[in-house]
Amino acid sequence: MINASSEFVRGGTLCLAKAGIKIGNGDTKDLDIAAPNGAGVDFAINGILYHKADAADIAITAAAAQAALTSCLYLVTLNSSGTLATVKGTERLTADITSGKYVLEWPAPAEDTCPIAAVRVDTDEGYTFTAGTTDFDAAGITDTYYDLFAVPDAVITS
Repeated sequence: MINASSEFVRGGTLCLAKAGIKIGNGDTKDLDIAAPNGAGVDFAINGILYHKADAADIAITAAAAQAALTSCLYLVTLNSSGTLATVKGTERLTADITSGKYVLEWPAPAEDTCPIAAVRVDTDEGYTFTAGTTDFDAAGITDTYYDLFAVPDAVITS
């Protein structure tokens, strides 16, 4: 715990406003930042504040294909220039998550980036997902969006 009267707070990388991350409005393989406040998202990297205005159809970072019948978390980050990137987590068989054999762990952000959101992608039998190529609303794909303050401590268990 920080005692505000005797300790200085230094550094800090966190998202200060709900990003409103969602599937791209025009291109459904991309993401939109559509903050509920209508003004974009404020965030800090290493104690310095930045702002990213709402934006549509932001291309995400390409990643290796996600296999059929799996679940995976993709962390959405911004750098100090406001460039969006995604980090693919470890994919797990969805049945293994549901049974409790495995959990979905949040991927680690790249250095000097701020996590603002995440997308969970679940694939059905016979369907794969490739970030930056596959539409988030394609057949056999289920997507769930999370706005973040920071990378959560808790894993996803179901």
